[in-house]
Formats: sequence, structure tokens, C-alpha cells
Amino acid sequence: MKAAEVLVGCLHGDIRRVFQCGESEACHWAHAVRMAAWLHDWGKANDHFQNMLLHNREQGVRHELMTWAAMDVFSEWLEPCFQSNPPWVKAAVYYSVAGHHLKFPDKVERTGTRVRLMLAHPSFAEVLTLGHRFIRNGNPPHVVDVEYTLGSRGTLNAFANKTIRMLGADFSPLEMRLIAAVKATLIAADLAGSALPRGGMDLEIWVRDRLEKNLDSGTLETIVSQRLKKDQPIRPFQQQVRDADAHTLLVEAGCGTGKTAAAYLWASKRADGRRLFFCYPTTTTASEGFSGYLHDPDFDALLVHGRSDVDYDLLENLPERNEEEQNLRSLRMEALDTWPFPAVVCTAHTVLGIMENTRRSLYAWPSLARSVLVFDEVHAFSDTLFSYLLRLMRELPGIPMLLMTATLPPARRAALQRGAEERGSWRVIGGPEDRESAPRYRIHRSSEENAWNEAAAIIESGGKVLWICNTVNRAMNTMEKVVERGINVEPFHSRYRYKDRLLRQRMVIDGFAPGAPAFLAVTTQVAEMSLDLSADLLVMERAPVPAMIQRMGRLNRFHESPKKTALALVLEPKSRLPYSPEDFHGSEEWLDRVADGEPKSQRDLAEAFVESAGNAQMILPVPRCEWIDGLWQSDIKRPIVDPSPSVEVVREEDAHLDRPVENAIPMPIPRGGMHHAWPRLGRFLVAPADSLQYDERTGAQWKQ
Repeated sequence: MKAAEVLVGCLHGDIRRVFQCGESEACHWAHAVRMAAWLHDWGKANDHFQNMLLHNREQGVRHELMTWAAMDVFSEWLEPCFQSNPPWVKAAVYYSVAGHHLKFPDKVERTGTRVRLMLAHPSFAEVLTLGHRFIRNGNPPHVVDVEYTLGSRGTLNAFANKTIRMLGADFSPLEMRLIAAVKATLIAADLAGSALPRGGMDLEIWVRDRLEKNLDSGTLETIVSQRLKKDQPIRPFQQQVRDADAHTLLVEAGCGTGKTAAAYLWASKRADGRRLFFCYPTTTTASEGFSGYLHDPDFDALLVHGRSDVDYDLLENLPERNEEEQNLRSLRMEALDTWPFPAVVCTAHTVLGIMENTRRSLYAWPSLARSVLVFDEVHAFSDTLFSYLLRLMRELPGIPMLLMTATLPPARRAALQRGAEERGSWRVIGGPEDRESAPRYRIHRSSEENAWNEAAAIIESGGKVLWICNTVNRAMNTMEKVVERGINVEPFHSRYRYKDRLLRQRMVIDGFAPGAPAFLAVTTQVAEMSLDLSADLLVMERAPVPAMIQRMGRLNRFHESPKKTALALVLEPKSRLPYSPEDFHGSEEWLDRVADGEPKSQRDLAEAFVESAGNAQMILPVPRCEWIDGLWQSDIKRPIVDPSPSVEVVREEDAHLDRPVENAIPMPIPRGGMHHAWPRLGRFLVAPADSLQYDERTGAQWKQ
């Protein structure tokens, strides 16, 4: 209960801001959290749970449902706690109690026919006395133990269904959000109260010291000034972003325009006294973004994604974990890792996952509720992830948001505008005029033979060539042809062990460094976001227009106004894989407009995209998300990303190594379904030694 009380004190004002509600609603939320914290473990006073603790016996029912049963026994005594509150408060208490372990309703087939609530036990009487502040109806009534029958036709199951019908689901949008906030706050409080070691630490001081670490404008401005070159002042475009007062801001600017610096300047105003979550679409872009700006070990910032442990250890441009991170690890409290850090760089899933009751996102709720949000590269979000972004905009209307992209399909832009206008003011800022309008490219459709000739000429003159294929197999075939022609080449794609992929990525970026010798890299879509480099020649297969514009951002990239244009050659792929036919909509029309050999700017590419996009289907927020709409259901979790036709495997030869994530390889699903019989190592499949061919330079492929 103490952890919940501290969170209520810390977050009371944030609840008003995040949900744009009044003081009365925030007080109702606080009351519901306190009640839920008092009640949520009542159900552990049952003989099944106690026998599990004492004798390691299997439970026939989970304690969350038994808590509902105990609350029912004391319903008349508890009723005054709810009478002065709107009906949603009672529902919030019940639903959060049921879902605080995200396992309600319980789908596990269990044994046993009866369960006994041990309500007459002296220890349970002590629990009842903790709620004296809520009860205005005297001491609790004298009760005896109560027994229930189990099974689909048992009295307990019938009681649960009756309770759900009684509580109902007819709540306003604001009430649904507040119920969700009660659920998330109880989950976070339960974790903090359970995880912090007993003795030696004051829980209130520990939580407050961490959650009350906020940003100030001067700190973020200093970070930006340190990142900019000494002779490079803040650009007018970046000042415009910093000073924008729109509640939701969209920045549409090409690659290399300084959007990231502009975002931190925006945060210096909007996150002053608050916190910041800076969200990227991939783990690689998150790590690059973190290392580029928030790598100062003296600044309290955190990198969060599924592979961040490996990145901290293997990437040279990341700092050592700071003292706070090390302390959390020593206490086995990594789940609370966002609480002490006012700035978090993460994948978008870390934030959007709260919409589907993802544990890490729910644990981050106390930090998230105090934050402003930046979402970068929103054009790269899958359709599903983008729909969850729209839903988040609706459900957290009071959180300022900055959305950034190089170029955005008109349908997505319209969807963002609709969502933004629902939550307040909306503004779009374009990139710096001089850079966006500078002639930078010459684009031609090309045969493969012509592309080889152009690449050879660039290499001969000491230049840099980036060749992008749509699939790994075609990239590897292209690399073999390059080798046959006697040209040095470095491949880079997704099918490496993660630790090798980091090394390959650094090798490719270094190969394109100014002053480095002639260089040719053959890559896949991984080049679209994760490679900060500038090529003298780009060869790419035709792809969806946003992907091609991103690839163009790696050509003639670094100069504000290049003295000459650079050549981009577009090849017709042999198949449309891995894209769908719908993904290619408008790509031919776009090429008809830009692939004429005339000088083109970043703005030309973006305007041609709008003209060729046509009338796409309206994009809407995801219609159901379990955090908001699930109410009493907490066990259903939908994926917030589109399904992938791939699996992550660890080679049998690497299975003995300490960290599977470091050695995991994303691979297409093998033919014939043979992988169904393979053993697992955590979430990874272990690929037999005779199934996979691997080379640290060229990557992995299935053996024929």
C-alpha cells in the first residue's frame, strides 16, 4: 500500500494533465488506486495458495479471483468506500485487482474441486485493519471461512460471471482511460513494493527520489550545443521547431537536415520539469540516436530495447552503464529501469506496448505519465504500429507529441492531422528551405549492366558506391557478381548474429567516411535508416516510394547545397518480394516524375510522392486495445507489429554461449516445417549444425 500511496502523490497532477481531466476525476483515480492496493491480495488467504507456498502444491484457482470472492463477502462493509464516487471507480478497483498479474481470466486447466477462503484467520484480520481510512461503517463484521466449488459449473465461476455483469462496461472515454490508469498504477506499485528489499531502504524516499528526477531546458540545450559543430549555430529551422507551441507537431524534413537536434531543442521547452521518451522504429536506430546525443555518462539517460544489454557491451560509442542502472541490476529491479531516468531513448514498442498490456510498458507508466513524446521515422512504422500510434494520441490527449519523418504518405499525414486536431493544436514544419530545395540527385532507370559500368567508374575514381537490394538473397547474388568483377565489396544485411551485425554496420559506415579509400557496399533495406553515410553513386531496386526516398537520403547527403548532383540508378527487381503489390502503389508514377536525369532536390522527391500517391484508404486508430477496452480482461495481448515471415535462431554451435540474444540470427522460415521440432533457447530456436551455413562476413543462409 505504501508504494501505491507514493505513486498517487507523485502522479496526481500528471493524471490531470495526461487525461485533461478535472481535480475531482484525479481524486477519484487516487481513491481507486488506494483501494485497489489495499484489496488486491486479499485472495491469497485461501487454502490453495497457502498450500502452494508451504508445500509447493498446484493451485486450483488463482488468487485474483479469490480476492473478488473475499470482496463479495465484505461487500456491505465495503460499500461506503464506493458510494461517494462515480460507478467507474468501483469497476476500476475490481478490474485492477483482477488484472494486476495480467492473468485474468485464468485460462489454465487446473485441478481441484473446492477452495476455502480463510477469512477467519487472525492474519487476515490484520489486513482488514489497514483499510481504516476508507471505511466509514465501523469495524469489519465477524465472518467465518467460506468454501467454493471449482470447475466450469462451480459456484466460483458463476460468481465471477455475475460480478462482471454487475460492474458493466458502459463508461465514457475518459472513464475508460482512468480505469486503465488505475490498472497500470497498481501494477507498477505492486512491483515496486515487492521488488525493493526489506530493511535499509525507505520505500517512499526511494520512489520519490527517482520519479522526481525531471529535465530542465538548459540541460537539453547544452546537449544540442555540444553535438553541433563549433562553427555550426542552431539553424532557423531548428529554432522554429524549438519554439513551436502546437500540442502535436509534425516535422517533415529530409535526411541530414538536423531533425534530431531540433527534437531535443523542442523537448528543452516542452519537457522542462517533465521527462522525455524519444522513440525510434528499430533497435539499431534507437542505439544510434542514443549514442549521438545522450551518451554522456554524467547525464541521466537510458537506452531501452530488447538488445540494449548487448549494445552497451559491444558498441564503442556507448558509455558504461551509470551508477543508477548498476544499482537497479544489483537489486534485480531492472523492470523499474525507466523510473530514475528523465530521458529515455527506446523503440516505439516500449511506449506503444502499453496499449496491449505489455509488461515493460506498464512498469514504465509512472515515468511515461510525466513525459513528452518524440516519435522519429514514423514513415517506417508498420501499418499496425502506426494504427497504435494513432490510438495512443487519442488515449493520452494531454501529452505533447513531436512526430518526425523524411516523407509521409498522404493518407498517414491526414490520419495524424485528424488525431492531432482531436487532442488540441496541430502544426506541420518543413525542413530548411536551402537544403530541401538544393539540387542533389540525378535519377535514371537503369539496366544492371549499365549500373555495373557506372559503379566501376566511381570506384576507379576513388568514390563510394551504395548498392541496395530488396532481399538478402539478391544482395548476396549481387555481391558474388561484384567479386567476379574484381571489385572489393562489403556486404551488410539482417542475417547476421547480432554481435556480428553491429561490427558489419560499423565497418560499412567507416568505409564511407570522408577520406577513406574507394568503397562499395551491397546492402538491403537496413540501409534505409541505420546507416548514416553519404555515397557518390546509389544503385537501388525499385521499392515502395517511401523506401526509395529514404535510400536517396544516403546519396550526396552531407553537404547543405552540393556543388554537383550525384547519380541514382533504379533497377527493376526480378520479384516484388518482400513487399506486397499494394506497397508498390504509385512507385511507377513517382519514377515517371523524377527519373528523367534532371537535377532533383529532396523537396522534388516529396512533392512527386504526394502527386503520385492517389487516393489511399483512410487510416484509422486500432479499433481495440486491451489496456483501454479490455476492462476486466488482462490476459489478451495482441501484437503491435505486423507478423513477420521469419524466425530468430541461435546456431547449435553457439547455444552454449551466455547470451542468446547476442548470437541470434533472423532467418526466413525454413521450408518443410522442420523447425517445429527444434529445441528452444528462451524465445529463440536452436538451428542444428547441419541446417545453417554461416560466415561472419557474408552472413547466414539455409543449407540446401
